[in-house]
Amino acid sequence: TILPSIQRLLSTWIPASQKGTALATIFTGFQCGTVAAYLISPFVLDEFGGWRGLFFLYGAVGILWLVPWLAFSIDAPPAAESIKLKQPEQEELNLKQKSIGEAFQEAMSGFKDAPWSDFAKSPAVWSMTLAHAANNWGLYNNLAWTPTFFAEQYGLNVKDSALLSILPSVAGAVGGLVAGSSADAILRNLDYDNREEMRTKLRKIYQGIALFGPALCLATLSLHIPEEPWVAQTLLTGVLGLQAFNAAGYQAANQEKAGDKWTGLLYSITSLPGVMVGSFAVYLTGQILDATGQDWTSVFALNALVNGVGAAAFVLFYNSKREFD
Repeated sequence: TILPSIQRLLSTWIPASQKGTALATIFTGFQCGTVAAYLISPFVLDEFGGWRGLFFLYGAVGILWLVPWLAFSIDAPPAAESIKLKQPEQEELNLKQKSIGEAFQEAMSGFKDAPWSDFAKSPAVWSMTLAHAANNWGLYNNLAWTPTFFAEQYGLNVKDSALLSILPSVAGAVGGLVAGSSADAILRNLDYDNREEMRTKLRKIYQGIALFGPALCLATLSLHIPEEPWVAQTLLTGVLGLQAFNAAGYQAANQEKAGDKWTGLLYSITSLPGVMVGSFAVYLTGQILDATGQDWTSVFALNALVNGVGAAAFVLFYNSKREFD
């Protein structure tokens, strides 16, 4: 629910010319959290009762972060509220306080009225879904298995494996900011007459980088596992650094295809299969490693293939024309 909510909030708070930068900034927070976890987790495991202490710590941090969110978050700027209230067809954006029951009824009404048939028939939606799934396949595997790869392949302990996993996450943060800000700068300077066509090309280029780039790095690893861990770290850094270009690919594309009313739901539609595919990828990777005697080349080859399929689907079928208002 976090990412669809973020998409919905950005659609009302952030101008179209800054969407990519805003998304990249938010996802930088995800990468920073990953880096913090890699740094802190080995210490917590050693000093505070193993995995149980780790779960308690991260659960407590999540609850603490919830406090400022509940205290300060609102759906849209006050100026937007006054404008929306003058438009009867957009009254669902009214920011007046509602009871939980009223909010739930409103959400269910919007769910029933959603253009489900149009979603299902849209090639662009399918391309975004496949790109999202391919991204999650790689992302979930990176988060779940990278420390294990370093530990098993190079005989490193938990702390050293975690430290080697930090640089790829840093590259992900930097790559996202570069992608988001550069894409926004390009879009601001496009000629109005062919803006839609050029925006479609831009999204395809950035999403191609975000999936074809990691596929190349992973294919290299699948051909030969490096003798030195720093070489593998460099390739995996390339994977996450290039993967972060999603911020200017399908992530930003979501708000181009749908208006304020449906942007959160559209992201949920592409996200649900992505979460399922990513979770299955983690399970399948474990099965492959068990069946092949910890052969990581097979894992990297499959990950490269999935990335390539997702990239091809987006490049072939995506367009940025607004479909859902």
